[in-house]
Amino acid sequence: MKAVGIDLGGSGFRVGVYDIATGQRTGPLRSFQHRASLHPDDVLLQIGEALEGLGWNGPIGLGFPGVVVNNLIQTAPNLGRAWCEVDVEGALSPFHGGQFSMLNDADAAAEGERRFGASHGDHACVLTLTVGTGLGTTVHQNGVLVPNLEYGRLPHPTRGGVLEEHLSGRVRQVENLTLEAWSERFQEGLTFLEDRLRPDLIVVSGGITEHWSTITPLLNSRAELVKATLGDDAGPLGAAQLAASNHLD
Repeated sequence: MKAVGIDLGGSGFRVGVYDIATGQRTGPLRSFQHRASLHPDDVLLQIGEALEGLGWNGPIGLGFPGVVVNNLIQTAPNLGRAWCEVDVEGALSPFHGGQFSMLNDADAAAEGERRFGASHGDHACVLTLTVGTGLGTTVHQNGVLVPNLEYGRLPHPTRGGVLEEHLSGRVRQVENLTLEAWSERFQEGLTFLEDRLRPDLIVVSGGITEHWSTITPLLNSRAELVKATLGDDAGPLGAAQLAASNHLD
């Protein structure tokens, strides 16, 4: 069975078609920058054009940067409150025929990794940290996703503000931090979350993993700390996987 996965973010979105049985992408992973505003009308029009270009009519999964419950957006911190009033499933209905699922984008990436990437094995508690514009935090307990945790929005224990304001990839660029300086900040958050959640395995994903060999010696954790393996495919694949599993014949 094939399904489309969409990973929607603050700067653009990615679209891929996946064989759900194998986790393999069946064509290129297409990346699009938002060409107009972040208003839902503009973004959903562009997503629709991308799906039309694929000639797609079938299961669609979408990873969204916010809290999602029953395919309804509850928060949209990076895209704007207008998204909380939008029926995304309805807007994309010409392309999915009722086979649509939406979840938090970090949860989508963690689900992709759970099944096809960094193995969860027999670990009882797995924490996945997605380091990007923000800080995605996902927990699996005994292989079951605990959705919409968004621990990146928790207050930082010492620096003020919230965790993702100090640990994200964006802050490293904005403040021009060296990898060493950023790793020191990341360690603070890593220790805070590990003390709170007591995971057996911590999976780190996102653009920061391009520097994995440099930052790994600078980080300490009680849990096993591993790099995610799916790269940009993790989010779209996890979303596609959910769409297909929710709409099996």
